[in-house]
Amino acid sequence: MKKRKTVIPGRGLTAGITITMLSLLILIPLASVLAYSLKLSWPEFWEIILRENVMKAFRTSILCSLIAAAVNCVFGLILAWILVRYDFPGKRLLDGMVELPFALPTAVAGITLSKMYSTQGILGQLLEKVGIRVSYTKIGLTIALIFIGIPFVVRALQPVLEKLPASFEEASDMLGASRFYTFRRVILPELTPALLTGFGLALARGIGEYGSVIYISGNSEKQGTQVVSYIIMQKLNSGNVDYEGAAAIALVLLIISFLLLFVINMIQLAAGRRAGESESGAVAAKREQKGIAPLILILIGAVFFVIMLILPLAAVIYRSLKDGLALYVSAITAENTLSALRVTLIAAGIAVGVNTFFGLCASWLITKFDFRGRQVLSTLIDIPFSISPVIAGLAFIMTFGRMGWATPALDWLNNLLGTDIALVFSVPGVVLATIFVTFPFVSRELIPVMQAQGNAEEEAAAMMGAKGFTIFRKITFPHIRWALLYGIILCAARALGEFGAVYAVSKTRGQTFTLPLEVDALYMAGSADSITQAFAVSSILVMMAIAVLILKQIVEYRGKKEEG
Repeated sequence: MKKRKTVIPGRGLTAGITITMLSLLILIPLASVLAYSLKLSWPEFWEIILRENVMKAFRTSILCSLIAAAVNCVFGLILAWILVRYDFPGKRLLDGMVELPFALPTAVAGITLSKMYSTQGILGQLLEKVGIRVSYTKIGLTIALIFIGIPFVVRALQPVLEKLPASFEEASDMLGASRFYTFRRVILPELTPALLTGFGLALARGIGEYGSVIYISGNSEKQGTQVVSYIIMQKLNSGNVDYEGAAAIALVLLIISFLLLFVINMIQLAAGRRAGESESGAVAAKREQKGIAPLILILIGAVFFVIMLILPLAAVIYRSLKDGLALYVSAITAENTLSALRVTLIAAGIAVGVNTFFGLCASWLITKFDFRGRQVLSTLIDIPFSISPVIAGLAFIMTFGRMGWATPALDWLNNLLGTDIALVFSVPGVVLATIFVTFPFVSRELIPVMQAQGNAEEEAAAMMGAKGFTIFRKITFPHIRWALLYGIILCAARALGEFGAVYAVSKTRGQTFTLPLEVDALYMAGSADSITQAFAVSSILVMMAIAVLILKQIVEYRGKKEEG
């Protein structure tokens, strides 16, 4: 059937902006990785990939990520279940803190988990007594990946559980089925697409993870605790920089990420069609908390929550203040810290502004118009979700770095204007890397809301002669303002804490370092005072993360209240 043409204006403008920004900020830099890889012959390419340390790193990254994603599916399902189905003290706190791993910088998470699970750490000591060593092992690496992956599973499952019609379970109960049988045969099949989506997102994030794992893993080739992102960064930071080798490994990692992203999108598309076919408008009711099963589930969820989320947060605060207030104040007011704070705020502010503009244009294009390749465009926008941040930094180095293909054009521009603009190993490079990793956050929040809103009101306004911006301001914006603000908050949280991408393009402490990089520099200095200072600077990021989570909860509450 021929698709009906829409009268809503803005298709050409938003398409031009969306495709241009997507190409310049994401696709062209990633193409540079491919271009560098093509400089190698096939024998040279496979010689790099099949080296023992590289293959071992791939096995470690994939295996530990698979285990972590599987564990997160179990505990994520429990957390989502108790948050939707039961009322208990501290429920709102648990719901708000689920996204702490997302808001907390990975470098801060990494050093905190490393100290917690060391032989002198609060949990490491207990595990050491029963013969389990965590730090500098694959166990520690997996724990770090569990920490960063849990929000993906919980947030994938929660909305599905909230919309699951209560009639499904009521019919099963009336037929005499047990609770477990009802869950296994009625509820679990409905949750499977969301569970697979959460698993895939956690797996994709884990395979490319860098910041949270490099401290607790020990990065030992002999012990097999090196991850792929570390191997790539090692090739960029060694005495003899190996761009081709880094590009070859990154290309394989990119292919894995693209395949995962494709599978995730297919699952979501199939789930969306299924939901559309079976939509009944019913909402799942909270089950009565009878018997001991709800108490056991709440207890399991609470223990997991305390160990994986609350203890790391408390550890940062404790270690930052354990040597006295004077050292704490000295650390957070040091010149390098203030410079890092300034660069962090500049990068985050620009990234939020750019990605908000892109998100509005992209979501308008994707939701208001039918065109071939719309699903492909949506998938391309989501690329930064699935690839390692280290690859983002590498892509900009290979585009604008000393050996980058765009460097001659940049040099020509500098000579023409009499300037000295640098796009890597500079603040602009940090900004570009931050924009890359936060690129889809606003559009990802807006698109589902605008799709649910439909186009009827905008089409009616357009037929009455209203211009595009007037339609957006008067009709669309009131419907999406809470989703827009929510996306901005998530984008800001990710931008403030980015580590891997900016680590690759920032080399000068006191000039281009962000707060996570300053934390890394202090921690790696190794002295007792510098480690305490690292936790003191980390506390700034923790306070930012908590502020973001509180603001997020307020926005979420106001949005739901207005909808209700």
